[in-house]
Amino acid sequence: MVRKYVWAGIAVTVALIGFKLAQGGDASSFFLTIRELAKPVAVVYLALFGQPEFALVLAAGMMVACFALLAGFWAGQVRRTLETLKSVTASAMLIMAEPNDRRSASMKRLMESSPLLMDEWRMFESTLLDAGHGPQRRAYSTIRPQEYFSMEAMESRGLDFRFYVALPNYFVGVGLMFTFLGLVAGLYFASKGLQMGDLAQARQALGQLLAASTMKFVSSVVGIGASLVTSVVVRHWQRKVQAALDDLCRAVELCFPLISAHRLLGNWAQDGSDASATAPQANPLPDTAAGQAS
Repeated sequence: MVRKYVWAGIAVTVALIGFKLAQGGDASSFFLTIRELAKPVAVVYLALFGQPEFALVLAAGMMVACFALLAGFWAGQVRRTLETLKSVTASAMLIMAEPNDRRSASMKRLMESSPLLMDEWRMFESTLLDAGHGPQRRAYSTIRPQEYFSMEAMESRGLDFRFYVALPNYFVGVGLMFTFLGLVAGLYFASKGLQMGDLAQARQALGQLLAASTMKFVSSVVGIGASLVTSVVVRHWQRKVQAALDDLCRAVELCFPLISAHRLLGNWAQDGSDASATAPQANPLPDTAAGQAS
């Protein structure tokens, strides 16, 4: 998304330069116009970074953003997902106490009552195979439930771990960006002071540069700290969700044992041969009756 905006900005800039040159103007006048337009932005930028307190405010803002994003992710997505997975897993374990021929219907009602797992269950249900008759009827799974109830499936349902896994890099990048912006502003102020003939003012300008540089590095330190906090917390939540998914898959496998299609066909053939072996045989005619018939 950011890359699209960058390329769009470059395209607009190139288009403006081409339009200006096509109107008969030269490049120097065009860049002079750009300079005049950017001057208010530069004034605000230098005014902000010229204040030592701005670095502290920026650092505090980064930490507030870090904790706000983590709190929103936990309250809006992670906690809801964990509660749903644990609740469904506990109910699935209770289904184990039901007769074999009723487990499929009970599990279907349970899974379809959860919008988080409904679509994955329907795909998994299509892989189940029934064996046996009457009370001995039982469903077997031909594909492990981990193929459907996975972290990728949870992310497709709104659990946006990809963004939050990449969030530490954003904090580091923002911290470094503001650090270098502060250094550029400090060098600008120092150059203005050195251009003055007074040695005391030049020394004061260098002191301001060093003080400003020290303060501006606070944003990098805070960015790295926010990156570490975010990385540790998000990885911990990711492991918790994966553990809850593993528990759910184990409960599903207990209800629907994994069996290959080849083995299931072999069981069906064995059941058929056993049924034919136990079928009642027709009584042969006695020899005397056969002789009379002849």
